[in-house]
Amino acid sequence: MSEVRKPVHAELVPAPPGSGRLPFALPDAGSEPLLPAPRTLRIEALQHIAIRVADLPAAERFYREFFGMEVVWRVRRAGQGWEYLPADLDWDTAFRTGIVPEYVLLRNGPLQLLLQFAGRGTVFVEPRLLHLSLRVAPETLLELRAEVLVRGYAVAESGEHSFVFRDPFGLTWHVTDLPASEPPR
Repeated sequence: MSEVRKPVHAELVPAPPGSGRLPFALPDAGSEPLLPAPRTLRIEALQHIAIRVADLPAAERFYREFFGMEVVWRVRRAGQGWEYLPADLDWDTAFRTGIVPEYVLLRNGPLQLLLQFAGRGTVFVEPRLLHLSLRVAPETLLELRAEVLVRGYAVAESGEHSFVFRDPFGLTWHVTDLPASEPPR
């Protein structure tokens, strides 16, 4: 007959505070305060506010008249890039020919609105606020991207100069270090 062996259970006993016996030369909380790493985030500007609209010509007209905004550009996708549409775009002709902008960027001073065409007759079940966009310093872009990944927030897009993520409260943020003169990516 073989003898029944009892498993050996060794309890881990933490080193006493102040003993300095922590692995990997970690500071002992009993003898040294643990301080968070200093953060320097440089937000340079609110890049734009992006809004989904079902009637792009009407939205453009409203914001131009109400806030005195000017059209910076109108773009639509063209393969992997963007096609800029003429400044004197005739909306009736655009809809007849199917050459319709997907985005219109409007500006008056520091306020920039990015209107995204959701399609005529769209019934919104999602929020109309598409995202908030911040322009940050390049080093801040790297730091925020790392923070988003460490915290496990959902990342929708990620490129060299920008990324898009959803915060814990449901807001979508576009963070970039590029100037506002370029179409969304």
